[in-house]
Amino acid sequence: MDINFLIQSIIALVLITAPPDPAKILLFNTTIETQGRARTASALLVAGVVLAILVGSAAVGGPLLNLLGINLDAFSFVGGLIIFGMGVEMLYGGAPSRAQGGDIEKKVQEEGASDEDEGLIIPLSIPLIAGPGAIVTAITISSRGNELDGFIAAVAGAITVAIVTFASMNYLGGLIAKLSRQATALLIRVGGLLLATIGAQMFLGGLKNFFGL
Repeated sequence: MDINFLIQSIIALVLITAPPDPAKILLFNTTIETQGRARTASALLVAGVVLAILVGSAAVGGPLLNLLGINLDAFSFVGGLIIFGMGVEMLYGGAPSRAQGGDIEKKVQEEGASDEDEGLIIPLSIPLIAGPGAIVTAITISSRGNELDGFIAAVAGAITVAIVTFASMNYLGGLIAKLSRQATALLIRVGGLLLATIGAQMFLGGLKNFFGL
């Protein structure tokens, strides 16, 4: 197992899911207060759903690509390019990318979520935390290089995301929700820079493996 790849995979999934995002925590706080839910149990529910989605994506993604006849190295560099694009969008926008559910998050902030849609599973767990971008990232990680190492890295990243999600919702809710918009935007931009760098490395690694360089 390449330790650098493992660390990069964990960082990439944590950055792209961004559980400590104040807007997500505010939605979590509002939901449990409105529905009279216990904070710890609700945080465990969200973390469990996110973990199941990411691990499921990592487990099914590779075999599904093989079934469809898609080269895993090709998917790796295309996935890396997508991750790079999301990082650039975060860097220049100072907000979660659209693939992370940023547009849905903005709609919830501006209009509020309806009783039917507002909840811990939808839209918080998916797509705001484990959105399309996170799913693509998990599949990209699991399909890189040695399939077992890739899957282990993706699972390690998913577990880390679940732990960060639980800690953010259960322990950091009051603190993070009070961050100013400027501070939040700064943190997102820094995360976007790191994510773009990791995406570029995944892209170049997949390209190298595809052409046997």
